[in-house]
Amino acid sequence: MSVKLPSLEKQNLRESFFELLQNFPTYPAARNFFLVSFSPPNDKRTSPIPDALTDANQKQLGITRNSPGVDKALDTYKKYLSGNEFMYLATGIDLTTETLGVENKGGEYPNGLLPVGPFMEQRAYPDNDLDIAFSESNISFVDTIIRPWIQLYSVHGNFDDLDLTTNIDIYFIAKEQLTTRKKTFGSVLFGTSGGSPVVRKIYKYRDCIPYNIVDASVAQYESEQDIGSVAVKWRFSTYDVITPIDGQL
Repeated sequence: MSVKLPSLEKQNLRESFFELLQNFPTYPAARNFFLVSFSPPNDKRTSPIPDALTDANQKQLGITRNSPGVDKALDTYKKYLSGNEFMYLATGIDLTTETLGVENKGGEYPNGLLPVGPFMEQRAYPDNDLDIAFSESNISFVDTIIRPWIQLYSVHGNFDDLDLTTNIDIYFIAKEQLTTRKKTFGSVLFGTSGGSPVVRKIYKYRDCIPYNIVDASVAQYESEQDIGSVAVKWRFSTYDVITPIDGQL
């Protein structure tokens, strides 16, 4: 005896699936197409990097003997930290999660009755960690900017007059906006010529502060050149997830 699928008024399952690939909202998204952007946390700041992050202030901390070259590094990365450009050295991200505590109710019943539920017990405190991996370059972004930033935060914290926060936006993009209905599988995959990438969703993190360099990129001799990344943990206050519909926020 064979088990049949309910008809659901579908004559051809392959055609139904193909319809998903013909429409931009239901087309499979690439998880590794993203861009990271830093921006000032308020109107008083013109740079996403704290004004207090300088060689002079770093030297006063007494943590290191020599300056890591913050001023020159900021001048090097000024273009990518101005809010008008993306930080292309960001090679990986670990986004925020949401967790609820859910349980069934009821004790052990000798007569075989099952517990009832599930019931929502509590909303777990939001995971307010954001991980971003930065590519290691000749002038290390992590060692010249992130590491002094963390050291500055370790001394002044959040209770000083210094504003050490920044805003981080993560844009997930699609290859191309399909403006017309496609007739072939190849046209769906590759789109039409002249298209441009579009934003499919945005994660906006506010009041971010780096506090942990997860992997310091241990170096060792190998036969092949190893281009690695260094992960940095950020703590933030609030975040939003925005999904543009038809290009509108």
